[in-house]
Amino acid sequence: MTKNIAKKISKMSFEEAMARLEEIVETLSSQKINLDSMIALYEEGNVLREHCNKRLEEAKMKIEMVK
Repeated sequence: MTKNIAKKISKMSFEEAMARLEEIVETLSSQKINLDSMIALYEEGNVLREHCNKRLEEAKMKIEMVK
C-alpha cells in the first residue's frame, strides 16, 4: 500500500472510511478481480479498519471525559 493511500485514509471521516470499507468488502466478495487487486484491497481495508477503530476510541475517550 502506498503512503498516499494511507495519508488519504487518515483524513477521512469515520463515515467516509466505513463507506469505502463496505465497497471493498463488496468487491472482494464478488471475486471478479485478480489476486493482486484482492491483496491491495485487503491491505487498504485493513488500514481503513484501523482508522475506524482509532476514531471510535477517540470518541469513546471524549465521552468518558464528559461523564
